[in-house]
Amino acid sequence: MLGNTTGHIAAYAVPGALAAVAFAIKLPLLRRARHDPILRATALLLAIGVVTFVSLPPQHLHRINEITGVPNFAAPWAYSLITAYCGACLWLVILWRKPPSPGRRRQIRLVWAAYAAIIAGLWVTFLLGDHRVERLRDLDTYYANTPWMREHIVLYLLAHTASSVVTTVMLWAWSKEIDKGWVRRAVVCLLLAYAFGFLYDVAKLCAVGARWAGWNWDWLSTYAAPPFSVAEAFLVAVGFILGQLGPLVEGRLHMRRAYRRLEPLWRLLQPVTASPAPTTGRVGGAALQLELRKATINDGLLRLTPHLSDTRRTRARRAALAAGHPERAARGIAGAVDVLVAVDALRAGRAATVNGRSSSPGAAPDGELEAIARALRHQRSAVETFHHEAAVAEGFGPRA
Repeated sequence: MLGNTTGHIAAYAVPGALAAVAFAIKLPLLRRARHDPILRATALLLAIGVVTFVSLPPQHLHRINEITGVPNFAAPWAYSLITAYCGACLWLVILWRKPPSPGRRRQIRLVWAAYAAIIAGLWVTFLLGDHRVERLRDLDTYYANTPWMREHIVLYLLAHTASSVVTTVMLWAWSKEIDKGWVRRAVVCLLLAYAFGFLYDVAKLCAVGARWAGWNWDWLSTYAAPPFSVAEAFLVAVGFILGQLGPLVEGRLHMRRAYRRLEPLWRLLQPVTASPAPTTGRVGGAALQLELRKATINDGLLRLTPHLSDTRRTRARRAALAAGHPERAARGIAGAVDVLVAVDALRAGRAATVNGRSSSPGAAPDGELEAIARALRHQRSAVETFHHEAAVAEGFGPRA
């Protein structure tokens, strides 16, 4: 069944471990949404993949034969797992590609009925065949001309080929509909995986067909085909990991970056917040830390509302534009100047003298907060210059 080039257990441990990781990622989601058909299909697919790659190393195949006391019992066991895996692949792709409908349910029932019949056929043909000589690496070609074992091998290969072709075609059509993002990366990985699966089938079928013609192309089955199978399993696991973990990691990194970007504004407003929210530690996770930091900033801005001024901000923006800063940077500088002068006014215990107080004491948009924080970090010199000018004009600083 396997080749010497991939007979080492590590060749199967890596894709098996990746499938286990992908399954572990999906498991918490499955517990929360156990009735989601896509999650159930994905979890089943990955679980079958893990069991399959635990079973496939020749050492493990031999152990299965020893435990059962039946020569080559591992063949229908492994082929049944691979066939069930193929059925789960088609089930999942149908769920992805088609909206809920009676037609989709009929297709899914047809897939499982067909693959259940194939699995039953594998066991029947195995029981009827003569398989007394244990073959761990070349069973497909060794028994290619043996009655019933021949049908056993062809049945499994045709089922796997059909799954590879149909799944590849469906994923190819889907890949052209997705422009970018982690879903596209996952689909491309799965597309490549099932293309490798098809190459595995071609190599196996050519080797078996050569045996029927009286030729010896066993190397195609024993050496060329197994690496394609390992590559298929590896890319399937990677595809599911990318599809699930990619957006999660990207979202966490985005929150971490936003958390760090807001630090200058948070440090400025923390002393004026009535009861600063705790923003350190990792207990609450990145999302909670970011929300707490934004809450501290917005609480500070709420307390500064009587001292903020749209007029002051407009003046500072115009001055920044006149000094050569682009519009986006000028808005951030103006916001920073407005907040700094408002802090001066609060500390001085009196209202600012500029007319046109800021409207809406509600939470500021995230983009505006980040623009102000960016100005405090990257345009510090300009902010200090315009802050000094505004503070002097309003009587909060020494005149030059």
